Amino acid sequence: MKCDVILPVCDQYDYAKGCIESMIAKTRTPYRIIVINNGKDARIKEYLEGLIRAGRCEIDVVSNTQNMGWVWAINKGIEMSRAPYVCFQNDDTVVTEDWLGKMIRIAEGDSRIGIVNPRWEGKRPSESIDDFAKEIERSPRGYIETDWARGFCVVVKREVLDKIGGLDDIYSPAYFDDVDFSVRAIEAGFLCVQALHTYVHHYRNKTFFEVLRGPRWNEVHERNKLIYFRRWGKPLRVALILKNGVFAHKACLDDIENLVFYLARKQHRVYVYSPRNIDGRFLHTNIITKVFPGVLFPILTFLEIQKANMSKKEAKRYAGVFCLSGQGDDLNAVRAGVDRIKDETRKDI
Repeated sequence: MKCDVILPVCDQYDYAKGCIESMIAKTRTPYRIIVINNGKDARIKEYLEGLIRAGRCEIDVVSNTQNMGWVWAINKGIEMSRAPYVCFQNDDTVVTEDWLGKMIRIAEGDSRIGIVNPRWEGKRPSESIDDFAKEIERSPRGYIETDWARGFCVVVKREVLDKIGGLDDIYSPAYFDDVDFSVRAIEAGFLCVQALHTYVHHYRNKTFFEVLRGPRWNEVHERNKLIYFRRWGKPLRVALILKNGVFAHKACLDDIENLVFYLARKQHRVYVYSPRNIDGRFLHTNIITKVFPGVLFPILTFLEIQKANMSKKEAKRYAGVFCLSGQGDDLNAVRAGVDRIKDETRKDI
């Protein structure tokens, strides 16, 4: 399955060249690089022209007379793309063996999956990029559902773009555009996942920090965060306490699972307290399970929740704590209650 890799660049010659060279060396699936050159570095222009002359990879270049920003660049690349897959790629990244093919195969394996991230964390400082990539190839699970796709490297199905469009220009030049894009895709019925056996190294903000120097970076970040919160509400921390009775019937647990994933896909951080082991039930980066078996379950759960809610930092407190018996009305009340709390957060922004 062919993929168009949209690569905005802006004067970071060493990073941009390193990124493209790693793609040429490590990509095993058909691809085209669409470079959106927002900078004026003559070395980048010469390098890109050399790639075209030598025919080392399929590449198209759009050169701007001024920096149009990340959001504009990605949308321009989407406009040029006709491939069944599109990848948004930062220029301060280094890819690893068959990075693109691995993510595309995950997307192909489930029609619900619309967006795929690689892994971006976990490498030890002393470990090489390629060694870590080989290490995680043995991951027992291919992917895990995640809250939103980090924009440094995002593989997107064409169906997602056809349904929700590209990045929202309101977030230009950058920041929170990737979060908003992911949430819109999830709301449209697609899953957002992280590939666990694929690694792309990200040096983080090398271009943005150079372009948005000093207080400008923080101003743009905070402005876009407010835009996102006003549109979608603030993500909450929610505690769900499972009663012993919910384990009596599989259907009951299935209903609870649906509730937990509903909340996680709404970007909430969900803590599930259980008196029994429920490993494998809630595989999502926004879901944390806490198991306290036996007679100590009530007291240990109470102490942990009490400790969190006595924190001086509001972000560490639970916005809602719910005991679940598994009854339908009970679960619906939790869903409605959390949605109401989230809606109320918009009024305070």
